[in-house]
Amino acid sequence: MSYFPIASSAVLACTLLTMGDASAENAEREKCTCDTYREGELNNGAWVKNATACWSTEDRGRQWCDITVQSLEGGSVTGAVADTLFQKQTDSSALIGVFQEQFVKFVSSYTSSAHTVPLDIGRASAEVPALLKKNESRISTCVVAFKDATFGKGGIEDEDDNFRCSVGEATGWLRVEFRAGDVWLAYMLAPNG
Repeated sequence: MSYFPIASSAVLACTLLTMGDASAENAEREKCTCDTYREGELNNGAWVKNATACWSTEDRGRQWCDITVQSLEGGSVTGAVADTLFQKQTDSSALIGVFQEQFVKFVSSYTSSAHTVPLDIGRASAEVPALLKKNESRISTCVVAFKDATFGKGGIEDEDDNFRCSVGEATGWLRVEFRAGDVWLAYMLAPNG
């Protein structure tokens, strides 16, 4: 069996994805997953089944990731964050503040626990706010698509060398990714907690 190792506080909640595994049919790239190959199918990674908000740090060179869960199914955190994004969808600077707040929570969690992905947290703390600001209008467009997906409208994919934002057409999940050095940080959020 080919598998992709992960380390996180949610290891017990993870389902390892393998080629041809039936459990992979419910996973989508947006849903608290990591897959360093980014091929057509999720075939080499991990999925946290019961998470509704999380961060992933991916070292694609080592084919390794950590997943940090911020909210589980049944919690109110995800719904509150999604509602705040929906309310502020036309105020791009306020949106950046929401994402910055989620990033600060991730940094706090990251620095207080062991991780296997060698993330330079100082560099990430400097680069992510700058990437948020630089991509303010793109993030706003993505958040509008995130809200529209709750009404059955299609998703969106927007990417460049250091930033990606997508909303799953089938799932409605939001995924915002930032590159800090050789590591990609991804924030994933369900449309309803």
